Amino acid sequence: MKKITLILVLVFVTVGSTACGYYDFDIDGRTVETGPMQEYSEEIPLDDAEEAQVRIRFGAGEIDVTPGDPDTLFSGQFRTNVAEWAPEVSWENGVLEIRQGDERSWPVTGPGPGPGVENVWELEFSPEVEMDMDIDIGASMGDLDLSGLALTDLSVETGASDLRLRFDEPNPASMGSMDITAGAASLRVDGIGNASPERVTVRGGAGNLVLDLTGDWSNSADIELESGVGALTLQLPDDVGVRVRTSEGLGSVQADGGLARSGGSYTNDAYGESEIQLLIDISVGVGSISLNLVD
Repeated sequence: MKKITLILVLVFVTVGSTACGYYDFDIDGRTVETGPMQEYSEEIPLDDAEEAQVRIRFGAGEIDVTPGDPDTLFSGQFRTNVAEWAPEVSWENGVLEIRQGDERSWPVTGPGPGPGVENVWELEFSPEVEMDMDIDIGASMGDLDLSGLALTDLSVETGASDLRLRFDEPNPASMGSMDITAGAASLRVDGIGNASPERVTVRGGAGNLVLDLTGDWSNSADIELESGVGALTLQLPDDVGVRVRTSEGLGSVQADGGLARSGGSYTNDAYGESEIQLLIDISVGVGSISLNLVD
């Protein structure tokens, strides 16, 4: 196993109202103590790595992901005032795992860990390495900029979060599947066409989901969406064929005037004409669906 060295810096700050400046707080019935701010940095060189399985487990706080130095597999900056949440990083047999410590104290409500508590991760990954990325995020806020990363598969699971995923540049790898599960979250995913997954599965709970399916699609895709009691908004491209088939519970559908309706299906003008086709199936509970056609 590759030995990982974490660099620790203690920065003393004043938080809370106790004499020492730190305080205990309750997370879902468990007391957690804040303390001095701790900063960690981590870097793993590229070496000869051509592919990696990336596993990210983040419980609470703020998380940012961006493409980084092509010659560095992973670079991370971490800071927290909860000692139990110190990050745990390992790189072994092609598996890169980045985990927040003490999973028992992770909050399940949010977003964010609560006032006076700080836990911030800034993660960068090489765009030169093909990655199967699995991200599990709890009660957090985050901006996951995956633009230009070579993703072969992507799985994101999030709870009570305020989260944005972005694909501003085409994926240099072929993506098999994109699987997203969101609880009571506010979730936006932009530029899914740039990621070009062959299969997309999104399951939403009580939150609001915005899925932007525009971008530079390199292949057709099957897309399955489930929405509970929240609102689902789809931004649909007009330059590839789109068919949206809805299975409604108590929800409602509002469709752009540029989409033709036949029963419970909606199509754009390029459907059946263009080489690339997006076949979208939606089931909704008591929530609402908005279908917007984008030039």
